Amino acid sequence: MTIQLTVIGLSKIGVSIGLALKEHTDKIVRVGHDRNPSNHSKAKEINAFDQVPGKITTAVEEADIIILAVPLDEIQDTIEFIAPLLKPGAVLMDTSPIKVGIDKIVAQFLPEDRYFVSFQPTLNPKYLHETGDSLEFAHEDLFNNSQIVIANSPSSDGDAVKLAADLTKFLGANPFFADPYEIDGLVAAYVLLPKLISAAYIHSVIDQPGWREGRKIAGTAFYSITENIRNLDEREEFGLGSKLNKENTIRTINDLMYALKDLRELIENDESKELQMWFDKALTERNSWENERYKANWDNFEDYSDVPTSGDFLKHMLGFGKRRKKID
Repeated sequence: MTIQLTVIGLSKIGVSIGLALKEHTDKIVRVGHDRNPSNHSKAKEINAFDQVPGKITTAVEEADIIILAVPLDEIQDTIEFIAPLLKPGAVLMDTSPIKVGIDKIVAQFLPEDRYFVSFQPTLNPKYLHETGDSLEFAHEDLFNNSQIVIANSPSSDGDAVKLAADLTKFLGANPFFADPYEIDGLVAAYVLLPKLISAAYIHSVIDQPGWREGRKIAGTAFYSITENIRNLDEREEFGLGSKLNKENTIRTINDLMYALKDLRELIENDESKELQMWFDKALTERNSWENERYKANWDNFEDYSDVPTSGDFLKHMLGFGKRRKKID
């Protein structure tokens, strides 16, 4: 028996999911769809998917698992459109960096006997230097040696969560279970804030008198700090992620302002020794993070010894459509 797994959104994450599953086509039929038809042929050429139908309805109506890998500002419209098409027992997964806000959207539109799991991949450290998000940056091993965050709230269906953990193994990663509110707090600091800093820095220089000449000498440092503006989580409604994660975003911006205030005071007061220590601590922590990230030998791996093996993958799909019938 095989199941159908459909990925909506054929960019870096979506296509990498298809590529990672190509060794499991005896169990999974991989279906991909994107709003841009040119991505269909590209994904098919590199054997990321078995089928790439032109209509989203065809892609989802028989799917057992549907993974959304679309920009954040397209998630609500996509869920609202496909929710009535999903068959009983289908499991919807979302790869966006926002958890609580997306949970609320899903609650509005997902019918009974369809299940939702928030499923956010992190990347193989060997590809951390690749900042692009297009299909060209997809890799079969993009999720190897990494973790996939699974939002495990009290309302989550247990079998759906186990299925997500099992799929994580298929993708070559390890699961990281966390509360949606906890994840949103982490995402604000480590995913959203770097992009906000990029935009804020650009605004801080482009309206200054020196910008006309300064842009001629801007080099590697300028390029590095501004590159994140190209990798926003939205396609058109920029800033939506910050609004959906408002409290955490404001908190992390305040933390950044406190750090900048400390730096300004050290420079202003000619605190040479303290300034040296300030930079040394930042450099040490950055190097330590990079070493740990590449080793990926995190302490919490041992917490997931009970995660189901890939051999249980199909078992978790069986019977989903027969669960939770209403009783009058």
